[in-house]
Amino acid sequence: MSETLSDRATRRARIVFDTFRSIHDPRLAAWLLFRSHLLPEWSITAGSLSETTPDGALTPLGVFGVWRLLATNNRELARCARIFVSPRAAFDAVVAEQSRVDEMTVTAVRGPQSTTHGWVIRRGDRPVLTAARWYESASEAAAAGRAASTALATATVAQGVSIGTASGRRARVGMNAP
Repeated sequence: MSETLSDRATRRARIVFDTFRSIHDPRLAAWLLFRSHLLPEWSITAGSLSETTPDGALTPLGVFGVWRLLATNNRELARCARIFVSPRAAFDAVVAEQSRVDEMTVTAVRGPQSTTHGWVIRRGDRPVLTAARWYESASEAAAAGRAASTALATATVAQGVSIGTASGRRARVGMNAP
């Protein structure tokens, strides 16, 4: 006779929060460049962010706030489509979006080369999250987008934020109120 399988709790995806050290952070430039391929209508540079950023957005935790969806093995599955004024704003937005996953649709997007495809998940006409990497085919990208949507619905939301240090390393700290 075989033994029954364990009732161990299933591990879930995680939502983590990051900031950028400044508008000159190379990670921010890379984030914006990748997003510009998926959402050309939102194409901006880090320099243009400084022209429109209110002083209140420059928090002690860093500049701006973004959220990322990670698999149980810490592989990045998705990125938020927006860059928020603070980590707290990103936190509030993702908590609200988790309850609206059934209203979201996945769209495959062709990348800068013919063999690169990504995806965007929208709620209505508003982009919510995007692919975090390129896929070789549109069908593979769409399947990854659907899987990310499913993971988003049940993901555990982190209570801390990752900030950049002067040495270039990242450190996790508790998320302060705005």
